[in-house]
Amino acid sequence: MSFNVDGLIEAMGFSYYILVYAIGIIAMAFSVFAFQFKKRVTIILSTFLGQVSWVLHFLLQGDLASAIVCGLSAVMLAIFTKKDQWKWATSPITIIICIALNSVFSILFFKVWSDVFPLIAGIFVVIANSRSSEKRLRQFSLIWCIAWLLNSTFKFYPVAFANDFLCTASAIIALVRYRDKSKK
Repeated sequence: MSFNVDGLIEAMGFSYYILVYAIGIIAMAFSVFAFQFKKRVTIILSTFLGQVSWVLHFLLQGDLASAIVCGLSAVMLAIFTKKDQWKWATSPITIIICIALNSVFSILFFKVWSDVFPLIAGIFVVIANSRSSEKRLRQFSLIWCIAWLLNSTFKFYPVAFANDFLCTASAIIALVRYRDKSKK
């Protein structure tokens, strides 16, 4: 399956690119700052808003594989924010279902070899955000940040590359910043 944005580009002209990059910058802000929050719920909420913005950004780029993984990640994040009210939200079965959905849709919309990176990112975003501790969430998030960084590198997405690079740096900074200082 393919998603063609040529008609939209033709209709909007240069304003199309302004729109795409503006949405990318909004997505970037939510995504980069997410790791700097101290509490798990605010990390997940900021990541959720970033993922929703990335869905629109990738759809406007014509990249269904990345958009679907981001969309599924947003739904999964919404479920994981309710882990205290819904005990099933972080059960192993729910986690396996989320990973399976991400994997199936990534494979269905696989067009080029670099579409393997959204698949990897989708798996690790589920694992990361299902963790109860902020430390584990950040550790697994580093893996999905690197997978998205590789995706944007090979697909030549400048805004996504800047975001993924900054998210990777932000995850590393947060891991250092919020490390357990009592174990020194």
